[in-house]
Amino acid sequence: MADDRILSLSLGSQQVTGALFSKTAGGGLRLEKVERRDFVGDPSEDGPRNAQAAQALKELVNSLKVKGVKANYVISSFPVLVKFASLPALDGARVDQIVEFEAQQQVPYPINEVVWGYQLMGEPGDVEVEVALAAIKSDELTEIDNLVVGAGLKSNGAEFSPAALYNALRFNYSDVEDTTLLIDIGARTTDMIFMEGGKLFIRTVKIGGADISRAIAKEFGTDFGSADHRKVMDGFVALGGPYADHDDPEIAAISKVVRNSLTRLHSEVMRTINFYRSQQGGGAPAFVLLSGATVGLPFIREFFAEKLNLPIDHFNPFRNITVAKGATAELAAANGHQYGDLVGSALAQVGEVPIRIDLIPEAVKKNRELDAKKPALVLALVAVAALLGAMGFYFSKGAVVASEKAATVDSKAAGLTKYSNEIKGLENEMADIDAQQQPFVDAVRHRVYWVQVFNYLSSKLQNDLIHITSLEPLSGGVPIIEDEKSALAGVPTAGESIIDAFAVKGLWRENPRGSEIVYDFFKSLKGDADSGNQGFFDLQEVDISAVGTVEAGTNNDRFAYPFTMTLPLPEENQVSFSK
Repeated sequence: MADDRILSLSLGSQQVTGALFSKTAGGGLRLEKVERRDFVGDPSEDGPRNAQAAQALKELVNSLKVKGVKANYVISSFPVLVKFASLPALDGARVDQIVEFEAQQQVPYPINEVVWGYQLMGEPGDVEVEVALAAIKSDELTEIDNLVVGAGLKSNGAEFSPAALYNALRFNYSDVEDTTLLIDIGARTTDMIFMEGGKLFIRTVKIGGADISRAIAKEFGTDFGSADHRKVMDGFVALGGPYADHDDPEIAAISKVVRNSLTRLHSEVMRTINFYRSQQGGGAPAFVLLSGATVGLPFIREFFAEKLNLPIDHFNPFRNITVAKGATAELAAANGHQYGDLVGSALAQVGEVPIRIDLIPEAVKKNRELDAKKPALVLALVAVAALLGAMGFYFSKGAVVASEKAATVDSKAAGLTKYSNEIKGLENEMADIDAQQQPFVDAVRHRVYWVQVFNYLSSKLQNDLIHITSLEPLSGGVPIIEDEKSALAGVPTAGESIIDAFAVKGLWRENPRGSEIVYDFFKSLKGDADSGNQGFFDLQEVDISAVGTVEAGTNNDRFAYPFTMTLPLPEENQVSFSK
């Protein structure tokens, strides 16, 4: 392959795609060839999917004639955890330490079991900087990397799909000034990517095209493969309202199933927009782009235009990129919305991009370290060979030379002892400085901890029928502040406690549902833990009767009635408190 050719790979849950790009005279990109291989079956079944992915990758490598090439590849967002955090502006020497601490708080796995990366965002001089974190379990990334290597390529590491799509979006739609939302509907997940000036926000929900196929399979009592085929061949989004149904009742039923599934996705889109505006300080989207294989369904643009009341278009990642003529141009025109991550990956390989977070498998790290050491090893080997030759040539005088060199070494060693002691002293000073940094690290966490507690509880209060009047931290079931009057007077008791629960007191007022609204509030808190999401409290398998009391309020004799709850914290959300 010529030196100016760029290989871009995307490993999805139901397909693998690859493309060859070249640099143009003006510094741009030209798409030379693109290939795609689709899988059959449910993407949640890892065994069959991995076998198909291995075979499809080998076919794609042979078709593109890139065997032995060093390749970057894009992985879907399904196994990748993406988090955003705000940190105080720090000097370069402490950034890595603070970000690693933040990663330990945000990633729900031991940090030594994941591959993670980050990028700082924001403008110079900002009081706070935004940090984008991405992490994937090491064994999952290794499994994907083995597929790439097994197909005859040399792995150069991975990047995740939302970042590649954002880079392609910024490159092709730099003329759009208003807030733009890119909705990428994959097989297992949907990524929502906001572009607003230099601001970026990403949220991933576990709803995708495969969920539509499963809904069709359930509706018609068939297997996933048949349902997925019917979706591709006959599926479209029912328009609803005054529009007539399709003449074929089965096709009409499929279209309604598709619409119901997309309606669920629309709810998540609205929830994400509201979160972006309220919690991230972003603006309302003025323009929406759709990408991914699923957005090829007929009338999907009309569906989102009706639901969001915004201009909707398919994402064109080749808007500012030259495309070769022939079959490649036809494929890019018909399915261009599926290849945004390929373009983003190619852009990252040829120059600077707005976001670059590389996820490097352990095997690739070791290869890079070995490559870095090779020049030194070669020089060392040459030096050893020269030394052995010299020793053989001057063998007769070896004893004298060795004696003289030993004396010289002893003299130098005595002179270097002073520097060795100074180095040890500096190492001790560095250890003291590291110890002094720890309170600042703790301060960063405590600064945002209480805001997280209040924001989380506030997000679960859906109306003004229920109010929290007291939030008391506990340690081992005992309030950490035993004497409220002494605490108010600024007289703490000695010792340090671990906050492992909160005692919540509140009031609910008369309403048609009565005290059920308190139970609804508890179910909302408990729902995060039961669904597998990372809730703030450890309520899995916990019933409200075990941790709370609710006054029924059946006499209608008061405006409001009290309730109490004791909400335990998982270990990762517990903090220390100095009394």
